[in-house]
Amino acid sequence: MSMKSAKEFAIWMIDRFSDHPQGVYLEREDLKVLSGRQTLRQDFIADVHFELTRHGMGFVTDTLKEKYFLFFLPEQYWKKVADRYSQPIAPNVHDLDSAPRLRRTEVG
Repeated sequence: MSMKSAKEFAIWMIDRFSDHPQGVYLEREDLKVLSGRQTLRQDFIADVHFELTRHGMGFVTDTLKEKYFLFFLPEQYWKKVADRYSQPIAPNVHDLDSAPRLRRTEVG
């Protein structure tokens, strides 16, 4: 297999995997064979990711660079899903003026 450019490889992945909404992962050896590359450099992965983002997809690797993940980019803004911090939280610290007054009792 001849070596593909990042753009060619991204288009190939879109054609093959765009109908899998959960995304897919590829292992390092799979990626080498499918892309026609002997080594995988981070700039190639970044270029593939760039090309895929233009089509609503992303491509990243794990920290060990053994698995590469193809996924769909979310379209939902995080605050629309659940902004648990937007609700006013009842404070547990009160002003001295508004706090109930405690009477001082003498020990007898």
